[in-house]
Amino acid sequence: MTDRRTVKAVDEMPIAPGPASVLEPLPIAGPKSEGLGPLIFRNVLTLIGGQGLNLALSGAATILLARYLGAAQLGEFGGLYAYVGLYGWLTTFGLDTILARQVAQNRDQAGSILLTGVCLSSGLAVVATMIALVLAPTFGYSAALRPLLIFASVDALLLTPLRMPGIVFQVDLRQWYGVGISMVRQFVWLLVLLLLAAAHASLLLIIVGRTCCAGLEVALILLAIHSKNFLAGPWRVLSGEAKSYLSFGFPVAMSTLAVGIYHRIDQVMLHKLASDQVLGNYVASVRLTELVNLFPIAVMASMFPILAQTVREEARFRQYLRLSFRSLMAIAFGVCVFVTLFSGLIVRLAYGAKFAPAAPLLAVLIWSEVPVFFGVVMSNGLVAANLQNYLPLSTGIGAAVNIVLNLYTIPRWGAAGSAWATNISYTLAAILLFLVFRGTRSLAWLGFRILAPPCLLALFITAVLKTIPLPGFFGFLAAVGMSGLGAWLLGIVRKSDLEQLVRLIGRTLTSAKPHAT
Repeated sequence: MTDRRTVKAVDEMPIAPGPASVLEPLPIAGPKSEGLGPLIFRNVLTLIGGQGLNLALSGAATILLARYLGAAQLGEFGGLYAYVGLYGWLTTFGLDTILARQVAQNRDQAGSILLTGVCLSSGLAVVATMIALVLAPTFGYSAALRPLLIFASVDALLLTPLRMPGIVFQVDLRQWYGVGISMVRQFVWLLVLLLLAAAHASLLLIIVGRTCCAGLEVALILLAIHSKNFLAGPWRVLSGEAKSYLSFGFPVAMSTLAVGIYHRIDQVMLHKLASDQVLGNYVASVRLTELVNLFPIAVMASMFPILAQTVREEARFRQYLRLSFRSLMAIAFGVCVFVTLFSGLIVRLAYGAKFAPAAPLLAVLIWSEVPVFFGVVMSNGLVAANLQNYLPLSTGIGAAVNIVLNLYTIPRWGAAGSAWATNISYTLAAILLFLVFRGTRSLAWLGFRILAPPCLLALFITAVLKTIPLPGFFGFLAAVGMSGLGAWLLGIVRKSDLEQLVRLIGRTLTSAKPHAT
């Protein structure tokens, strides 16, 4: 892709205002008077703030669900959605990612591009649902669970294509619409769950309630697009482009299939090889680790359209990618330190003493978020650079390793073995294999160099505070102090970063003033 001297020069470019800085405007949709830096910054802040509220609502729903259902039924609920989720790759077929890139590069045809994607995905969703129902008995889901499977499939598969028009919120960097809609859905879901728990509803009614909330989300997305005229007509199905979309999406779909396997197969295998009681504690810890996924989603949802537009400008493309790695790796390892040290307290506060076995699982599983964060940046960068053909290679190998490790570890160590299998396979698929492939090596090395300092710092802090345990509040202060000092000494956080943050806040507030009048 480029020679080593170019990579080195680009990697060492300062992230500061200048001719090629992140503050320079790009020709994206939206108010032309706004610089790109404040627009991205405000969009990320909106996403993190909104997703933070979503996190609170989702966390409350997760806690309520766990306390109401108990470990065994929570395991059944989690295993059911994990199984249906295995077919999500076929429903989207990578089209959501490809459509975002196509719309970013051809904004005037957005309506027709998205309509074509919705039609393709709808047909695939029907096929995916039929396959899921037919194969369910093979995975241990009896005929008695068929009604639950049907409603879970409507939620996770059949409604997915109708969410695709919401891609325009991402492309236009106006994702507060999507965040707001998601908040409404989470609030309604929490309210529905409270009412169902008060009425002592069955698991079937809980899944029906969740499906109805998903339907509400779809309706709000379509209403927002129509009322704000995000997609100007006329729309038409681009039959000539449909084949190319599927062709572009195929490697992403294969990658999504593999990711779905090594993200979900552990829960399906625990359901099959262990028990729903064991699975329930595992699901409880997984739900907590997944809550922090809002950070890579928020950052990369804003950065992907920019990466897609600057991919032909090598220096600027890598600068945005480098900025993404730096911010997300610092967050990922910070989360790992605190969750590892305080996993017992977190589980007790969230679920109560009866879920105590989930605490050591959480302390292990939280480290899987490092390759998850890394992989989100890599996959966005590769798709933007039209290098998505490498994704199935890494994720396919990761999925195979995950299955083999789970077959070996679950009979011996149960959920703990599955947690370690998850960490190993995620790291292999999302980080190490990208260093092996020649076409992806330079991008992965860029990220790996950024990953190394916070990784060493996180391991050091965790080892010290595990060896010399301190009382809760003092342990927290020690972790904060060591993290801050280490981040400064190792250059994880720089003075230029803080200065740029202040400038971005100032420019964001300034650019927001005309819109408030």
